[in-house]
Amino acid sequence: MKKIIYFGMIMAASALASCNKYLDIQPVGTVIPSSESDFRGLITSSYLGFPAHKSYLSLRTDELLLDESSTDAARTKDIYLWNDQNPDPTTIAYPYLAFYNSIFYTNQVISTIDEKLGSNATVDQIKGEAYLMRAYAHFELLNLYSEVYSGSNAGLRGVPLSTKIDLEQRFVPATIGESYVQILADMEKGTALLTVDDQAKGVNYRFSKRAAFAMASRVHLYRGEWQEAIDAAKKSLAINDKLVDLNVAGSLLPNDFESAEMIMALEKVSVPGVRTSSFISPALLDSYSAGDLRKGRYFQKSGGDYVSLKGGENRFNVSFRNADLYLTMAECYVRLGNTAEALKYLSVLKKNRFTADAYAKEVKVDAGLSTAQLLDAVLLERKRELALEGLRWYDLKRTTRPAITHSSFGRTVTLQQNDPRYVIRYPQEAINNNPDLLK
Repeated sequence: MKKIIYFGMIMAASALASCNKYLDIQPVGTVIPSSESDFRGLITSSYLGFPAHKSYLSLRTDELLLDESSTDAARTKDIYLWNDQNPDPTTIAYPYLAFYNSIFYTNQVISTIDEKLGSNATVDQIKGEAYLMRAYAHFELLNLYSEVYSGSNAGLRGVPLSTKIDLEQRFVPATIGESYVQILADMEKGTALLTVDDQAKGVNYRFSKRAAFAMASRVHLYRGEWQEAIDAAKKSLAINDKLVDLNVAGSLLPNDFESAEMIMALEKVSVPGVRTSSFISPALLDSYSAGDLRKGRYFQKSGGDYVSLKGGENRFNVSFRNADLYLTMAECYVRLGNTAEALKYLSVLKKNRFTADAYAKEVKVDAGLSTAQLLDAVLLERKRELALEGLRWYDLKRTTRPAITHSSFGRTVTLQQNDPRYVIRYPQEAINNNPDLLK
């Protein structure tokens, strides 16, 4: 990529850093983009800068126990104890600015690529990815810092929307409803532009049509739009509906970027600071029944405790994979009252996760469940299948918001049923830079 510094962007960064600290974005390596490779470089910067927030979300759930003897425990204990109001100064802060840094690059692509390059298949693909990355960053910000979408919540505070580079813009949070209007519009534009159905292994951190449909399915699931979530999942699975069969010797972990079911391998869901300061909770381990092959594949014993095998290196980055879509369809069909279809998708997944004998027993038990019991079974399956992939916190937040108790360093703290802390407080640094966040 060219090394010519884009003067206007330096001025923008300087102004944001010195005069207007609403975001305080200081992008590096900004250039005058003039070729397809330049614009590919910009969108790659957006991907590379996307934060590893989901790893820290796992500490807030019932998935992990904090290892007090770890050198990283001091930096994660307040996350583990949901102390967002006045954490220790050494505590790792939840990301905020990193999302907007990622969005900054997408805005650069969206605002200038047409003028520089016109339109062709490669250009359209890059621009489509930029729209989808902008949508995904805003979507994740909402999941962290806002209430769950509903008709009654649409007017509540959402997140600041960044859709252009404007030095005079004040980043006042939009409402949840307004935030989703922008997200859905970006998703529609981005998906229409994409020319790649499915990214090749090694570059499948990028958006494809398959990933765009998977994202749409998750967005609609979190919004409670069950049929729309099913329709989007079916479009993604129509491109590739494979699942990893854990009964096959030597099979890859399902969240391996080379696995048959990986859709998009973008996000770091298990960073070293979390892996080295935690163990798998007994509550999670005990949720796996006899004959469930995942317990032995997803975790391993370390001394008297268990640790995860699902992360720790980039090959286990994951944002979307097929098992998630199967479970989304099972959940949505239950919620629509179509238990037969729900059982079909749940059964397909379990066949690839249980021994043959255990699978036969699971199918028999599931067939006898009431609708309410089947919904609980699907949500339990999400807990087991998607463990430590950063989705458990969102699932708890959007469903039952149960009470969870954590103990650490002589303190026992309970996240109460429907606790307000299910909506994470903006980091203090972000509030200091932008007091409008609390309006």
